[in-house]
Amino acid sequence: MTLERYLTAGAFPASLRAESDSTSFLWRENFIRTFLERDLPQWTGAAPDSIRRLWRMLAHVNGQTVNYAVLASSLGVSDQTVRSYVDLLSSTYMVESIPPYHSNLGKRMRKAPKVYVADSGLVCALLGLHSFEDILGHPGFGALWEQVALSNLRGAFPGAEICHYRSMGGAEIDFVVSLGYSRVFAVECKASLNPVLTKGTYCALEDIKPLHTFIVSPVREGWPVADGIDVTPLGSLSAAVGACKS
Repeated sequence: MTLERYLTAGAFPASLRAESDSTSFLWRENFIRTFLERDLPQWTGAAPDSIRRLWRMLAHVNGQTVNYAVLASSLGVSDQTVRSYVDLLSSTYMVESIPPYHSNLGKRMRKAPKVYVADSGLVCALLGLHSFEDILGHPGFGALWEQVALSNLRGAFPGAEICHYRSMGGAEIDFVVSLGYSRVFAVECKASLNPVLTKGTYCALEDIKPLHTFIVSPVREGWPVADGIDVTPLGSLSAAVGACKS
């Protein structure tokens, strides 16, 4: 299995092991249809069409801080209805909400969660992206890379607290991973072979003061950027985090 295939097909075995991109895409379309029309009504009376539209909207803003008012206006429903729909998709593991990182820094922080569709293959199906070439040309490629990194962190550290950090002043980190007292790590996702941290990221690191920072990139081998900051391949991320001691 290649990284390109994983990004396109997602983590569902039937999709990942399909004989072709088209077969994989068809399986994911059928999965979405079955979930909405057969499985979802067992939990709620919400209209499948409304949930499908919301799910597709979330795929378009994958990894962004959610604006319930904008989504509600687009759907023609109340903010509270959108919140209940997002909660429903979260409870059925179709999306994941990442809360903001709370700390006593005395700074004004963004309070909204970031919402991710919980599988890269489902993102591609909802957006109509059939191949890796389609993904490369899409503006959501960076967010898709974040989602894949998030899934790997969840799989390796199911008990971890994972948050995002974003101040009103523009300091930002994709994920702040807490593995217990004094074991706080920063994970920044860069879908580039030559990742470079922004000024806003360095400002966030000064605020958080993590034990270590990992820049997750689609590279074959990682390298140190500075003291306590490493570029790390996706496949090595969980081992690198686990190896760090306080």
